[in-house]
Order: sequence, then C-alpha cells, then structure tokens
Amino acid sequence: MVSMMKIDLKKTCVKQTITRDDGQKIADMITEAWEKEPYITVDFSNILIASVSFMDQAFGQLAFDYSKEVLKKKLRFINIDEYDRALLNDILISRYHQKELKPDSPLLNKRKSRSRKLMDLLEK
Repeated sequence: MVSMMKIDLKKTCVKQTITRDDGQKIADMITEAWEKEPYITVDFSNILIASVSFMDQAFGQLAFDYSKEVLKKKLRFINIDEYDRALLNDILISRYHQKELKPDSPLLNKRKSRSRKLMDLLEK
C-alpha cells in the first residue's frame, strides 16, 4: 500500500482560511511532507476557501519551486468546489507566468534561497 499524507482543510484550518498566515500553515505542512511522501492529498470537503491570499500562500507559491508536472504528480486536490478549483488554477497560471517573465525577481530569489535551505536541512 502506498503511503500518502492527507490534509483535511476543514479539520486543519477550522475557519482560518483567509489570510496568508493561514495559508502558510498549509504550505509548511506540504513542505514538511514533500520528501517523505509520494504524494499529498488536500481535501476540501465541506469548505469553500475563495481567498486569493490563502490559496496563493498555501499552493501558488509552490509554482516558484516546482514545475507544473511535478506539482501535478505530487499534489492531489479532492472534493474541491468548482469556484476554488478555478481560483487555484488562475493562481498557479499566474505564478508560472510570473516565473517565466521574471526569473531573477527578488521574490523568486528569496524563494530559491529558502528552498536551498530546506534541501540542506533534508540532506543532514
């Protein structure tokens, strides 16, 4: 049986799904599980996010570190509302576009530095 991590947003976030700080909690969980799990399932059951800040911080920022193909293989979104799916797709498209247009932007360099530090920690 293949192991996986499942993040139940309703249980994990309760009603805290608005701000970037709220989204960062989910991003941290994903980052922690990234190398340990073959894939990560995010369950949107009985919850509507509809917050650009939350979705971008939790998931959109990953576009700076990983290709579309890698994200598609690694992350699985289940029970996601049609509106949230469209919002998430728009955010990811926007972040990939930003990455293509400005590969040397300060935001991307900050993310790359953080990713290197994370990889250094994982290798120790």
